[in-house]
Amino acid sequence: MNSYIGEKYAGLLTEDDVENVFDLLAQSLGGNRSEAARRSGLTGKATYDWRRAKYVKLGTKRKVLNAALNTSFSPTVQYLLEQISERNLDLLRTVLETFYANAFDSLSKDVFEFNMKRFDEIRNLHRGLIRDGIENEVIDMSTSLRNKAEQLGLPVEPKSVTDLSGQELLSVIQLIGQVYVEDPLQAELLGSKDMNISPQVVKPILATFQNLAFAEKLQTNAINDSHAKAKPRLITAENPSWIGYTSYTSLVSQDTWPRAIGKTLGGIVQYETTTTA
Repeated sequence: MNSYIGEKYAGLLTEDDVENVFDLLAQSLGGNRSEAARRSGLTGKATYDWRRAKYVKLGTKRKVLNAALNTSFSPTVQYLLEQISERNLDLLRTVLETFYANAFDSLSKDVFEFNMKRFDEIRNLHRGLIRDGIENEVIDMSTSLRNKAEQLGLPVEPKSVTDLSGQELLSVIQLIGQVYVEDPLQAELLGSKDMNISPQVVKPILATFQNLAFAEKLQTNAINDSHAKAKPRLITAENPSWIGYTSYTSLVSQDTWPRAIGKTLGGIVQYETTTTA
């Protein structure tokens, strides 16, 4: 396996990478650079030559990488993973920024739509990588593009869960919950119309607060047996049943808030699964 990794990935190493991998090899040998060179099949002079010339042949890269993998596998692989991840992330950022700039600077609706579509396609294909490194940057760009689309009079798709950062999602849950206390139907309109959030996000939030309200009502009010056994229904414009309670703070406490978040996130995942199946 070591030779396979060395053969496949040596070409991705820069001159600086070769120096760093060689240093890892030497460190694993107690700092003995002569022994590191010997295990790489190189002379000590060769290692100094490439440092001075800043050029390393592909064959030399393979030798150094294979020697490092054979001697110090885990640190070497960790280094490769970090470097590859950083470069992938940098490439992804550059591609997204290019489509973003082309769209944002355009005065043509057609050019804007073309570049925004490419931006969204790349973003959706690489959600995991974006989430791990450049989520806030991408969300800022996406929000700016959505705002410009509205200014140009173009249709804008409702925000899905992938359009929201973790902090934004928490804020959406809290805002909808606060309005829900006063008027559940208005809470739905706030999410779907005013905030332009997709049903994938809004409906699970409404369902969460409906269940919290039902539980709070059972605990604080005398309800007849038939109501106590009733299963709470999701409040929507089509199903406006409402049981009422006192305040947002009484509904969402330090104990119930984590549960509300968990139930909402679970509901979003379930909603997405059932609607895309």
